[in-house]
Amino acid sequence: MEKLIHMGFDINFKSCDKKDIIHLVNVSKQFYPEHYAHIWQNNDPSYYINLSFTSKAIEEDFKNDNIVYFLVQNSNQILGILKIRNHKSVSNYSKTDALQLEKIYLLKASTGLGIGKKAIEFTKDYAISLHKKIIWLDVMTTSPALHFYQKVGFKTIEHYNLDYPKLKDNYREMQRMILVI
Repeated sequence: MEKLIHMGFDINFKSCDKKDIIHLVNVSKQFYPEHYAHIWQNNDPSYYINLSFTSKAIEEDFKNDNIVYFLVQNSNQILGILKIRNHKSVSNYSKTDALQLEKIYLLKASTGLGIGKKAIEFTKDYAISLHKKIIWLDVMTTSPALHFYQKVGFKTIEHYNLDYPKLKDNYREMQRMILVI
């Protein structure tokens, strides 16, 4: 996909259902290696792809009423995905008050264009519609996205380490962040 040149395009967030599983799988298998192959031994992200981005894994998510997916699109071109857990407690916030932005991924050609900011704004509006007080997410300490989240107002509340096999040691530290809305 070519790099989008300007911000004069419309971004929309399409609520997904089971008919969208193939699109979710295909875009996930593209963006995840683009951004994260380097954090895995032998540059092989298949462990995480097989854990999170197979038809079977996403079908299981659709069985959970608490999980929703959105395709991030521009004129029917898929640019990324959002995965949200509508009611998920964190720290001192109950599941009534908290929404988890579990996954926010964009294709590499779609980064740096303001689409992530639009995705956060969309997520805020969505959370407000559910009467939430906070949005929370987890991000790798080494991720360039960490600075983006800080810039849009997320604050770190804790650190922890991932224990995935074949993940390189210097990419294990995660930060849990919240955004008060």
